[in-house]
Amino acid sequence: MIDRFPAVLRSAICGLLLVVTADRLVAAPPDLDDPATQQRIRALVQPYLDSEQVVGLSLGLIAGDSSATFHFGKTSHRGEKPTDQTVYEIGSVSKVFTGILLADAVVQAKVKLNQDAADLLPAGARMPDSNGKKISLLDLSIHRSGLPRLPSNMKNVGGENPYADYTSQLALEFLNDYSLSRDPGDKMEYSNLAVSFLGYLLCHQAGKSYDQLLSQRIAKPLGMTSTTVTGDDEVLQRLATGHSTPGKPHSTWEFADMPGAGGIRSTVTDMLRFAKSNLDPPDDDLGKALQLAWQQHRGGDAKDFAMGLGWHIARDGSTRWHNGQTGGYHAMLFVSREVPAAVVLLTNTATMEVDRLAEDLIRMLAGAAVEPRTFQSTIDVPIAKMKRCEGRYQIAPGAVFDVSIVKDRLMVQLSGQPAFEVFPKSETEWFYKIVQATLTFKDEQNGRFEALELFQNGIRVSATRIAPAEAE
Repeated sequence: MIDRFPAVLRSAICGLLLVVTADRLVAAPPDLDDPATQQRIRALVQPYLDSEQVVGLSLGLIAGDSSATFHFGKTSHRGEKPTDQTVYEIGSVSKVFTGILLADAVVQAKVKLNQDAADLLPAGARMPDSNGKKISLLDLSIHRSGLPRLPSNMKNVGGENPYADYTSQLALEFLNDYSLSRDPGDKMEYSNLAVSFLGYLLCHQAGKSYDQLLSQRIAKPLGMTSTTVTGDDEVLQRLATGHSTPGKPHSTWEFADMPGAGGIRSTVTDMLRFAKSNLDPPDDDLGKALQLAWQQHRGGDAKDFAMGLGWHIARDGSTRWHNGQTGGYHAMLFVSREVPAAVVLLTNTATMEVDRLAEDLIRMLAGAAVEPRTFQSTIDVPIAKMKRCEGRYQIAPGAVFDVSIVKDRLMVQLSGQPAFEVFPKSETEWFYKIVQATLTFKDEQNGRFEALELFQNGIRVSATRIAPAEAE
């Protein structure tokens, strides 16, 4: 994800992602033109609409030789239904494109995967190393560089538009002073900085902007006419309004000059073209680059997925995937050559809940029996009862939950993050829709709670009320 969330409040795609093997395929992929298949798809989507998980959503599906798009909800709170031409931010799915740009440079013999990244730096710049081990271009793509998730000189991490002012010059200054805590290649650490900087290096070598390189090497050859970073006015007019939660519009995310980790915008039709090209790569240099990026370049383990260049490789060992989220959008892409099938999911709501929907859809296309999801229902809690929750709760030094009531909604903001709405299961237990996590308020004294408990990914962490002006 192209996110700013610390580990204490971050959802991961389910640990058993896509255990879909050949012996489970009971038939050929379904016919997407079959009304019965379309009804099954709509039935899987409907709970996400009924529970207001999303404002609008577009799906692109490939099953064997058939493909189809589906659209639900609205492009804004009072807008029209999305169409094939509606534009969304795709967040970290951009990393797959940056991985392919790296593969393309290899195919053109401009670089080598194991080449020192420092070779592509501007004159006078430096990359950190450790024990004589250099960061390679491959390390940057597969999250083994040793670089942190985000740089410490990125000052607007918790803002509405965190990447807008973070330039390559700032990145170069950070890298000049940064010391690696481990050797490159030793350990996986997901790094938005690493992939962003990889994109910058490739563009610096080519003498082009990321938008220009993306268009020339991938988008135009594949006919992806609405896939861009900056976008012309016509494309931007088709951009759906982003929402941090339903009913709460959010600004777009802009990128200064390093958009390679999360700055691309696209449509469901363009992303279907991209998925098709990865299912059956063309017989040219771009096809060779797609194949190189598709290959496994890092093994997985119980904690981390295997990786291609930019691609995550699912637990079935064959399906490639990546998701992405910005402040107001979410995207998920699955491509399985084994089935063969693909799922493109784009929404103008920042919620990881829809990753489950995309996974259910690819499993359905693979022949698995999938039932519509049931979401947690909510209750009405009077404002007087909600006020017991308001206040500041410290979960760790520097990590404080600020809980407040805004327009009859309970909003929770963890240090360095935007505020998100939580929803009541009961008067004391509230849940997020943006991630799979709950907050339980505890120890009521004198009309207010003195503690809360965060439950996420099977782990419970407690936070204690602190005074409003108390230092974190």
